Amino acid sequence: MKKIKPTIILVRPQLSENIGMAARAMDNFGLSKLSIVNPRDGWPSKKAESSAKHADKIINRAKVYKSLEDAVSNYDLVIATSNRKRFLTKKTYDSFNILQKKIRDFRNTAILFGPENSGLSNQDIRLANFLFTIPTYNTNKSLNLSHAVSVMSYELFQANNTSFKKNPTSNIDKVSKLEFSNFINVLVKDLDSRGFFKPIEKKASMIDNIYSIYNKTDLSKKELRMLWGIHKKLKNQPKSWNNGFDINKLISIYPSN
Repeated sequence: MKKIKPTIILVRPQLSENIGMAARAMDNFGLSKLSIVNPRDGWPSKKAESSAKHADKIINRAKVYKSLEDAVSNYDLVIATSNRKRFLTKKTYDSFNILQKKIRDFRNTAILFGPENSGLSNQDIRLANFLFTIPTYNTNKSLNLSHAVSVMSYELFQANNTSFKKNPTSNIDKVSKLEFSNFINVLVKDLDSRGFFKPIEKKASMIDNIYSIYNKTDLSKKELRMLWGIHKKLKNQPKSWNNGFDINKLISIYPSN
């Protein structure tokens, strides 16, 4: 049976102690791969190492990145954790049974945890395939960063000790986040050059929607090659190809957000 061993990615963590306690929780439940994006207190950190106790090996091997896009580039499944209400058209799950079934269909998985004061931003979540919310009592939904990592690590530990029948149709030919981001970045750049993002104050939310559309499907490498081909063909069309069809008029009828 394939073991679930995702990478835990802490995005802009504020307290070194929380990084250390998160590593300690990972070690308790058999996880070992930790990445950190822009830790506020800098890196390396003696406080993190001290609070990690016997998990200092995880701290010492942790990878540190300047951007989340770089941190997730080699993963084909990225899960964002959040208990905040989001106005994004992105799938959200709160069942650990569903979570472990999803993870088993991919080769490389990362789970994102946001900074203590604000959680993940919409821009962070763009790169995630879906959101996961840890179920909590309604009057207090906020979890300490290290506690959230503890709960997630424990549930994955439980899943690894439960028999599971592998899905024979699981698709392991998924695109990496680097391949996905390269396509989206070119698409957004070309749309911008054609004046697609109007009004300009809605550009960010329109880009969120573009990410959400493509993240609804777990794209295979073959499907992504098809999208590149479609985009290239449309981009190379002469300006007269639409025979007077006004795309801006269509946008005004069917707004992007």
